[in-house]
Amino acid sequence: MEGTIRTFHRILSLLGISIFAKEEWNSKKWLALQIFTFINGFITSILTSIFVIANVSDLFLFIQGACIWTTSVIMSISLGVCLLFRKAFRNFLDEMVFEDAVLEIPLIKLVVMAEGGEKMAELKTLVLESQEKLLKYTKILLKTYMAIVWLCAILYICTPVYLMITTDDKSLRLLAFDMWFPWSLDNFKVYIASFVFDAYGASLCCISYPGFQSTIILLVGQVIRQLRILTFILLNLNELVIELVGNKNPSWQTHCTSVLVQCVKHYIKLKRFSNRLNYICRPFYLTLILVSTMLVCMCSVKIATSEKLSPDTTKYYVHEFCFIQVVLMFCLLGQHVENECEKLEVAVLEQWHIFNKPHQTNVRIFHTAVSQRMPIYIFGTIPLSLPTFTWFMKTGSSFFTLVMSVLEEENA
Repeated sequence: MEGTIRTFHRILSLLGISIFAKEEWNSKKWLALQIFTFINGFITSILTSIFVIANVSDLFLFIQGACIWTTSVIMSISLGVCLLFRKAFRNFLDEMVFEDAVLEIPLIKLVVMAEGGEKMAELKTLVLESQEKLLKYTKILLKTYMAIVWLCAILYICTPVYLMITTDDKSLRLLAFDMWFPWSLDNFKVYIASFVFDAYGASLCCISYPGFQSTIILLVGQVIRQLRILTFILLNLNELVIELVGNKNPSWQTHCTSVLVQCVKHYIKLKRFSNRLNYICRPFYLTLILVSTMLVCMCSVKIATSEKLSPDTTKYYVHEFCFIQVVLMFCLLGQHVENECEKLEVAVLEQWHIFNKPHQTNVRIFHTAVSQRMPIYIFGTIPLSLPTFTWFMKTGSSFFTLVMSVLEEENA
């Protein structure tokens, strides 16, 4: 756990986002740096927006600029959400990451501390290993994501420099991230300063994208993990209680009801957490889906109308692949939450007939609660799920077909 937390802190602290810091995470120094990076990210999105608007008559420049504009928009939204809800995200980490919330369930505490039977051993293994795997794989995901995003940024930065050197044409002073600037770039010193600002904007993208999105994945992953643990407990409620209290003695029914109540309380806590996280992240989810649809379309058009294996085209392959994978990753998370809620709903009714009437009443109440599920909505009643990813790909393909038909008519 400590290694994962340190990795997240090292990366996010470069933006002033100190939610993973152990001490003084809410200091004015961190806040000032976070405000500074947000302002720079916001300026970047403004400059790219002006560039796109200024070149709307030139379709190819418009497409090239739109690919960068979409990236800067998501970056500024991410930085804004982190700044506006910094205390809320710290509370989320306190609830789900720094301390394992599952260990607050009395049954889990007993199972982890005591030696028991086969089902108790399985539950203990599930609790401990699932936490370890989640932290381990999230750390690997963060590092892999960082590598891919940096590769994309380096391609954007190095390609114009490479073209300028190989062609020996100083008029090709293309910026790494196409932006609009209120000054002439004929002066080489001004060009260098502008290029440095571009490179800084690229570094903000390379840090904010993996850092912020991996934090959401870590939190949603905890929700999925804890739903699985609740499902296991309810599927094996009878066996677990028998292993705890011995064969079906007079207190067996009472202990079964007690464990069920513990699961109900934890599910309520988990659903409240999921609802609060979803409320904060919903603007990000919506922006990600809509803007990524446009980016996939624009990158596809740029690839279709360019030399397929040129250095300039390579960056669009990586850019499009990166965004498709990000959208797929979040849609998979939403689908996993839905699937685990469905499994939990089935598990609640498992072997209900062997329990007494008071226990069956609690089962009916709990079943009513879990039947509501905890979907991750991106807008209205549209959930984050695999069907949403299918819609995203189809819409991007439709936009691509439309733009290509317009280009063909212009060239005819």
